[in-house]
Amino acid sequence: MVSDSGLCGRGVREVSNFGGNVRFRPARLAVPRSEGEVCRLVQEHRADGVRVMGSRHAWSPLIRTAGLLLDLRYLDSVRVYEDGGRLLVSVGGGCRISQLLAYLNQRGLTMPSVGLITEQTVAGAISTATHGSGRHSLSHYVQRVRLVHFDAGGSEVVVRWIDSGDELRAARCSLGAMGVITEVVFAVVRQYRVQEQMVPAGTLSEVLRMEAETPLQQFFLIPHLWRFYVQRRAETAESGGRLTDQLYRVYWFLLMDLGLHLVVLLLAVFLRSRGLVRLFFSTLMPWLVVTSWRPIDRSDRQLVMEHELFRHVEEELFVRRADLPSAMALVQDLLRLADDGSWRLSEASCDQLRRVDLLGVVSEIEGCWSHHYPICVRRVCADDALISMSSGGAEDWYAISLINYQRGSAEFWRFAGFVGAALMRIYGARPHWGKWFPEGELRQEHYPELGRFCEQVKRCDPAGVFRRGFVGQLPGMGE
Repeated sequence: MVSDSGLCGRGVREVSNFGGNVRFRPARLAVPRSEGEVCRLVQEHRADGVRVMGSRHAWSPLIRTAGLLLDLRYLDSVRVYEDGGRLLVSVGGGCRISQLLAYLNQRGLTMPSVGLITEQTVAGAISTATHGSGRHSLSHYVQRVRLVHFDAGGSEVVVRWIDSGDELRAARCSLGAMGVITEVVFAVVRQYRVQEQMVPAGTLSEVLRMEAETPLQQFFLIPHLWRFYVQRRAETAESGGRLTDQLYRVYWFLLMDLGLHLVVLLLAVFLRSRGLVRLFFSTLMPWLVVTSWRPIDRSDRQLVMEHELFRHVEEELFVRRADLPSAMALVQDLLRLADDGSWRLSEASCDQLRRVDLLGVVSEIEGCWSHHYPICVRRVCADDALISMSSGGAEDWYAISLINYQRGSAEFWRFAGFVGAALMRIYGARPHWGKWFPEGELRQEHYPELGRFCEQVKRCDPAGVFRRGFVGQLPGMGE
């Protein structure tokens, strides 16, 4: 990370992301205090290349640059207004989601979709299609985007609102490639309450049947226990606020947000004991879960976690609903093989890996990795965007997350790389733009509208000022 005092001028020290897996030294870091200053800085550094960082809570190398790196923390204004009978909120690109939610809650409002954590900036969250569970990603609800970019000749900076067509669909999840997002307008909704209940489930079919009653649910595959726990969630008209609801928030924070993570750190990071990790999840973990509780709370409290309290790295891959049963069976098979080299893969897994030329190298992960965190799965509805992870068509997508607290572990990267390659080749899985994923696996066919996205990017940035580094290497981006 970088302190505030290190965020201006040239010759700045190294910048790193939240997980510590992305480290680089930009030529200059700047913290503009106005949109006009953003324009001046972009014009001055046209030849160097420009990228924007949010809260750095991402594991992909999107912000890496050898040129100018912008921090928009002071562009954080928030304003609610009505337009044509719709309630909208206009918010600065550097505003954190937590700040936005607090502002809206004071007015009895909230966002239609809320991600798992609230530390991201607004511009960073939409640029990587941050999502929750059971609804569209945050990008889907973007109505207008104010963008600093270049004219058709690529020499002069222009500022304008984007509010329709493919241009808006591209800007909703732009990876920072179209320019600098200084302001975003979202649709907002009245604050609502959510009831939740954590329940065990023996099969994935059982988990998916629950969605009809609890559409906001997310679920977890518990390693070494190999059972599912479902965090059933649904809107409710009940007011909540009972003492038991308040106690639940305390319970969740102390036992899950803190306790579970401290145990994982002790067993997996400090002691590095595979046996104790297996014992904890297979025997002790179920005793921590209270299944009779059905608390009610505001959506912005019930739908989030304090997942940013402990540093970790994460891989997250999206598969279509039709592919979820097969994909989860494969992931579980590979998890068990990595934990126990004598585990025999199912015939279905062997056939799938053989078809994509991975069965011959599966021995590379045998016994190499014992997973130490629940595998989280969230449903995301199809977005009206060009390249968000759930864009295109009407079929829901499911995000499968592999989280690792042994941040320097080469074994995890080997295992995650294999799983990522397998899911991307077999199912056309889409990696989360803000998470780590294996290099060299992304293809044009993963995103059918990637070509249209590149066209919009090049119209806003004909000289390639913003599309360098990671985004410049995307298929079709450099042509």
